[in-house]
Amino acid sequence: MMLYTFSFLAVTTALQLPAEFKKCSRSDPKINECLKSAIERAYQVMGTGIKEFKLESTQPITVANMTIGEGTGVVRVVQNYQNWQLFNIPSAEVVDLSSLVTDHQFNINVTYILKETYVTSHYKLNGRILLLPIVGEGECTIQLHNLKVPTRQIGEVSERNGVKYVEITSLKVQLIPDKVEFDFKNLFNGDPKLGPEMNKILNENWKEIFEDVKYAYEDALGAVFKNVGNLIFRKVPYDDLFLP
Repeated sequence: MMLYTFSFLAVTTALQLPAEFKKCSRSDPKINECLKSAIERAYQVMGTGIKEFKLESTQPITVANMTIGEGTGVVRVVQNYQNWQLFNIPSAEVVDLSSLVTDHQFNINVTYILKETYVTSHYKLNGRILLLPIVGEGECTIQLHNLKVPTRQIGEVSERNGVKYVEITSLKVQLIPDKVEFDFKNLFNGDPKLGPEMNKILNENWKEIFEDVKYAYEDALGAVFKNVGNLIFRKVPYDDLFLP
Protein backbone atom coordinates (compact mmCIF):
# COMPACT_ATOMS: atom_id res chain seq x y z
CA MET A 1 0.00 0.00 0.00
CA MET A 2 1.24 3.47 -0.81
CA LEU A 3 0.04 6.78 0.58
CA TYR A 4 1.14 10.24 -0.53
CA THR A 5 0.01 13.80 -0.07
CA PHE A 6 0.58 16.88 -2.16
CA SER A 7 -1.18 20.18 -2.73
CA PHE A 8 -1.72 22.73 -5.46
CA LEU A 9 -3.59 26.02 -5.23
CA ALA A 10 -6.68 26.16 -7.41
CA VAL A 11 -7.60 29.13 -9.58
CA THR A 12 -11.10 30.57 -9.61
CA THR A 13 -11.32 32.55 -12.86
CA ALA A 14 -11.16 31.53 -16.51
CA LEU A 15 -7.76 32.15 -18.07
CA GLN A 16 -6.12 32.14 -21.48
CA LEU A 17 -3.29 29.81 -22.39
CA PRO A 18 0.00 31.68 -21.81
CA ALA A 19 1.65 32.92 -24.99
CA GLU A 20 4.76 30.84 -24.26
CA PHE A 21 2.81 27.65 -25.00
CA LYS A 22 2.68 26.29 -28.54
CA LYS A 23 -0.82 25.55 -29.85
CA CYS A 24 -1.85 22.68 -32.12
CA SER A 25 -5.01 22.21 -34.17
CA ARG A 26 -7.04 19.07 -33.57
CA SER A 27 -8.01 19.07 -37.27
CA ASP A 28 -4.36 19.05 -38.38
CA PRO A 29 -3.52 15.64 -39.92
CA LYS A 30 0.01 16.10 -38.53
CA ILE A 31 -1.17 16.94 -35.03
CA ASN A 32 1.12 14.34 -33.45
CA GLU A 33 4.19 16.09 -34.84
CA CYS A 34 2.91 19.40 -33.50
CA LEU A 35 2.11 17.94 -30.09
CA LYS A 36 5.62 16.54 -29.67
CA SER A 37 7.22 19.97 -29.74
CA ALA A 38 4.28 21.60 -27.94
CA ILE A 39 4.51 19.21 -24.99
CA GLU A 40 8.28 19.59 -24.70
CA ARG A 41 7.81 23.36 -24.70
CA ALA A 42 5.06 23.11 -22.07
CA TYR A 43 7.36 21.24 -19.68
CA GLN A 44 10.04 23.89 -20.16
CA VAL A 45 7.55 26.67 -19.38
CA MET A 46 6.16 24.88 -16.32
CA GLY A 47 9.71 24.39 -15.09
CA THR A 48 9.76 28.02 -13.98
CA GLY A 49 6.15 28.06 -12.77
CA ILE A 50 3.10 29.95 -14.07
CA LYS A 51 1.94 32.65 -11.66
CA GLU A 52 -1.47 33.26 -13.22
CA PHE A 53 -2.36 29.60 -12.66
CA LYS A 54 -0.84 29.52 -9.16
CA LEU A 55 1.40 26.76 -10.52
CA GLU A 56 4.73 26.49 -8.77
CA SER A 57 7.90 25.41 -10.55
CA THR A 58 8.00 21.76 -11.61
CA GLN A 59 11.76 21.80 -11.08
CA PRO A 60 11.58 19.78 -8.95
CA ILE A 61 8.32 17.83 -8.82
CA THR A 62 7.56 17.52 -5.10
CA VAL A 63 5.52 14.97 -3.17
CA ALA A 64 5.23 16.10 0.45
CA ASN A 65 4.80 12.66 2.02
CA MET A 66 4.96 9.16 0.60
CA THR A 67 4.61 5.85 2.43
CA ILE A 68 5.35 2.56 0.68
CA GLY A 69 4.35 -0.67 2.36
CA GLU A 70 6.18 -3.97 2.08
CA GLY A 71 6.63 -5.19 -1.47
CA THR A 72 5.73 -8.63 -2.74
CA GLY A 73 9.25 -9.55 -3.80
CA VAL A 74 12.71 -8.80 -2.46
CA VAL A 75 11.70 -5.57 -0.67
CA ARG A 76 10.04 -6.29 2.67
CA VAL A 77 10.47 -2.78 4.00
CA VAL A 78 8.10 -0.08 5.18
CA GLN A 79 9.41 3.09 3.53
CA ASN A 80 8.47 6.60 4.62
CA TYR A 81 9.57 9.61 2.60
CA GLN A 82 9.20 13.31 3.30
CA ASN A 83 9.81 16.09 0.79
CA TRP A 84 10.28 13.56 -2.03
CA GLN A 85 11.58 15.55 -5.01
CA LEU A 86 12.15 14.49 -8.62
CA PHE A 87 14.49 16.71 -10.65
CA ASN A 88 14.95 17.50 -14.35
CA ILE A 89 11.40 16.91 -15.60
CA PRO A 90 11.60 20.15 -17.69
CA SER A 91 14.33 18.52 -19.81
CA ALA A 92 12.05 15.65 -20.86
CA GLU A 93 12.32 14.67 -24.53
CA VAL A 94 9.28 13.28 -26.34
CA VAL A 95 10.35 10.21 -28.34
CA ASP A 96 6.95 8.77 -29.24
CA LEU A 97 3.41 10.12 -29.31
CA SER A 98 -0.01 9.05 -30.50
CA SER A 99 -3.24 10.93 -29.97
CA LEU A 100 -6.98 11.05 -30.52
CA VAL A 101 -7.96 14.67 -30.03
CA THR A 102 -11.36 15.54 -31.51
CA ASP A 103 -14.33 17.71 -30.63
CA HIS A 104 -15.46 15.10 -28.11
CA GLN A 105 -12.47 12.80 -27.45
CA PHE A 106 -9.14 13.39 -25.74
CA ASN A 107 -6.60 10.57 -25.48
CA ILE A 108 -2.84 11.10 -25.66
CA ASN A 109 -0.08 8.51 -25.24
CA VAL A 110 3.39 9.99 -24.83
CA THR A 111 6.76 8.37 -24.18
CA TYR A 112 9.48 10.57 -22.71
CA ILE A 113 13.20 10.10 -22.21
CA LEU A 114 15.00 11.71 -19.28
CA LYS A 115 18.70 11.07 -19.71
CA GLU A 116 19.62 12.04 -16.17
CA THR A 117 17.10 12.54 -13.40
CA TYR A 118 17.28 11.99 -9.68
CA VAL A 119 15.27 11.94 -6.48
CA THR A 120 16.19 13.49 -3.15
CA SER A 121 14.22 12.91 0.03
CA HIS A 122 14.26 12.45 3.76
CA TYR A 123 13.66 8.76 4.40
CA LYS A 124 12.87 6.30 7.16
CA LEU A 125 13.26 2.56 6.49
CA ASN A 126 12.63 -0.51 8.60
CA GLY A 127 12.48 -4.08 7.31
CA ARG A 128 14.39 -6.48 5.09
CA ILE A 129 15.77 -6.33 1.57
CA LEU A 130 17.02 -9.53 -0.06
CA LEU A 131 16.44 -11.18 3.35
CA LEU A 132 18.93 -8.75 4.93
CA PRO A 133 17.80 -6.38 7.70
CA ILE A 134 17.79 -2.68 6.86
CA VAL A 135 16.99 0.23 9.14
CA GLY A 136 17.80 3.91 9.00
CA GLU A 137 16.63 7.50 8.83
CA GLY A 138 18.23 10.40 7.02
CA GLU A 139 18.71 11.86 3.56
CA CYS A 140 18.81 9.84 0.38
CA THR A 141 19.51 10.30 -3.32
CA ILE A 142 18.21 7.98 -6.03
CA GLN A 143 19.64 8.47 -9.52
CA LEU A 144 17.73 7.16 -12.54
CA HIS A 145 19.80 6.91 -15.69
CA ASN A 146 18.31 7.14 -19.20
CA LEU A 147 14.79 6.96 -17.81
CA LYS A 148 12.04 5.97 -20.26
CA VAL A 149 8.60 7.22 -19.21
CA PRO A 150 5.58 5.94 -21.16
CA THR A 151 2.38 7.78 -20.18
CA ARG A 152 -1.27 7.46 -21.08
CA GLN A 153 -3.77 10.22 -20.38
CA ILE A 154 -7.50 10.19 -20.96
CA GLY A 155 -9.65 13.29 -20.74
CA GLU A 156 -13.34 14.12 -20.76
CA VAL A 157 -14.61 16.98 -22.92
CA SER A 158 -17.66 18.76 -21.52
CA GLU A 159 -19.40 22.12 -21.67
CA ARG A 160 -19.75 24.77 -18.99
CA ASN A 161 -21.92 27.77 -19.78
CA GLY A 162 -21.75 26.89 -23.46
CA VAL A 163 -17.94 26.67 -23.52
CA LYS A 164 -16.02 23.41 -23.98
CA TYR A 165 -13.37 22.37 -21.48
CA VAL A 166 -11.38 19.17 -21.06
CA GLU A 167 -10.44 17.52 -17.78
CA ILE A 168 -7.89 14.74 -17.39
CA THR A 169 -9.70 11.83 -15.77
CA SER A 170 -6.88 9.28 -15.89
CA LEU A 171 -3.11 9.60 -16.22
CA LYS A 172 -0.92 6.52 -15.98
CA VAL A 173 2.88 6.64 -15.76
CA GLN A 174 5.54 3.96 -16.15
CA LEU A 175 9.19 4.32 -15.10
CA ILE A 176 11.72 2.24 -17.06
CA PRO A 177 15.33 3.19 -16.22
CA ASP A 178 18.49 1.71 -17.71
CA LYS A 179 20.06 1.85 -14.27
CA VAL A 180 19.27 3.05 -10.74
CA GLU A 181 21.79 4.11 -8.10
CA PHE A 182 20.81 4.35 -4.43
CA ASP A 183 22.59 6.36 -1.76
CA PHE A 184 20.96 6.22 1.69
CA LYS A 185 22.80 8.25 4.31
CA ASN A 186 22.86 7.21 7.97
CA LEU A 187 21.80 3.59 7.52
CA PHE A 188 22.13 1.55 10.72
CA ASN A 189 22.49 4.77 12.70
CA GLY A 190 25.50 5.85 10.66
CA ASP A 191 27.52 2.65 11.06
CA PRO A 192 30.65 3.24 8.91
CA LYS A 193 30.78 -0.36 7.67
CA LEU A 194 27.18 -1.55 7.51
CA GLY A 195 25.82 1.56 5.76
CA PRO A 196 28.20 1.56 2.78
CA GLU A 197 27.92 -2.23 2.48
CA MET A 198 24.12 -2.05 2.31
CA ASN A 199 24.26 0.69 -0.33
CA LYS A 200 26.60 -1.53 -2.33
CA ILE A 201 24.13 -4.43 -2.10
CA LEU A 202 21.26 -2.17 -3.14
CA ASN A 203 23.15 -0.98 -6.20
CA GLU A 204 24.28 -4.47 -7.20
CA ASN A 205 20.63 -5.58 -7.13
CA TRP A 206 19.00 -2.34 -8.25
CA LYS A 207 16.75 -3.91 -10.88
CA GLU A 208 14.97 -6.35 -8.58
CA ILE A 209 14.66 -3.71 -5.86
CA PHE A 210 13.34 -0.96 -8.12
CA GLU A 211 10.84 -3.27 -9.83
CA ASP A 212 9.35 -4.11 -6.43
CA VAL A 213 8.69 -0.49 -5.41
CA LYS A 214 8.41 1.54 -8.60
CA TYR A 215 4.60 1.30 -8.65
CA ALA A 216 4.52 3.77 -5.76
CA TYR A 217 6.59 6.32 -7.65
CA GLU A 218 4.46 5.77 -10.76
CA ASP A 219 1.19 6.28 -8.89
CA ALA A 220 2.47 9.41 -7.15
CA LEU A 221 3.77 10.99 -10.34
CA GLY A 222 0.60 10.11 -12.24
CA ALA A 223 -1.47 11.88 -9.60
CA VAL A 224 0.83 14.92 -9.57
CA PHE A 225 0.90 15.28 -13.36
CA LYS A 226 -2.88 14.89 -13.51
CA ASN A 227 -3.34 17.71 -11.00
CA VAL A 228 -0.81 19.95 -12.74
CA GLY A 229 -2.48 19.41 -16.11
CA ASN A 230 -5.95 20.06 -14.73
CA LEU A 231 -4.86 23.34 -13.16
CA ILE A 232 -4.56 24.54 -16.75
CA PHE A 233 -7.16 22.43 -18.54
CA ARG A 234 -10.03 23.29 -16.21
CA LYS A 235 -9.54 27.01 -16.72
CA VAL A 236 -8.58 27.32 -20.39
CA PRO A 237 -11.31 26.68 -22.99
CA TYR A 238 -10.76 23.57 -25.10
CA ASP A 239 -10.68 25.58 -28.34
CA ASP A 240 -7.83 27.67 -26.92
CA LEU A 241 -5.86 24.64 -25.75
CA PHE A 242 -6.37 22.68 -28.97
CA LEU A 243 -7.43 24.84 -31.88
CA PRO A 244 -10.36 23.61 -34.05
